[in-house]
Amino acid sequence: MIDYIFSTLGMIHPKIFLVSILVFFVGYALAPTAYFKNIRILTVYPMWLSGKLEEWSKKKWNPYLLFLFLISMNSLSLFISLLSGYFIVLPFIFAAWTGLNIGVVTYHTLKGQLYYAALLNPVAMFELPAAFITFTLAFQYNFFQMGISIKGLTETGFIHYIMIFITLVIPLLIIAGIFETVLIVYSRKFEEKKHDNQE
Repeated sequence: MIDYIFSTLGMIHPKIFLVSILVFFVGYALAPTAYFKNIRILTVYPMWLSGKLEEWSKKKWNPYLLFLFLISMNSLSLFISLLSGYFIVLPFIFAAWTGLNIGVVTYHTLKGQLYYAALLNPVAMFELPAAFITFTLAFQYNFFQMGISIKGLTETGFIHYIMIFITLVIPLLIIAGIFETVLIVYSRKFEEKKHDNQE
């Protein structure tokens, strides 16, 4: 199993992986400007998402259902990003768009405080690598589609990328989902206890 994981990691081009991180952070870095200037075309979706997340966080979710919801949403979102590799340039747009969306939600939630430090949390430390791996796979397949040859990158079928997604990305999302579920459940209990004490 370990040998298989290392062999799948070998299919991830390190330079393209770094490019995926860079493109994501371009979107993330632009998010405060988009939010501050209220550029509707860029903020309407993440602000809607932020409202929904706030609404959902107030509900008394069953922890198991909450976990399944989180892992399903994150897996579907990244799988769509992986499929974007079939369409010219689309993965780069998706990567920057993801960074922008996360940035707008983060900036709005924290009111601009600790904006970059906010990414140093247990959930993000597993979700972001999962996203970067997914974007890297989409970028690589996109290069094949465009006929661009890159040293050290061997053309392979898309099914191999799906196997990497299942082997590497899904486990990272599961770990992130566990952390996120625990944080949401305990923060809700803390708020309820704080409310009871105030009464």
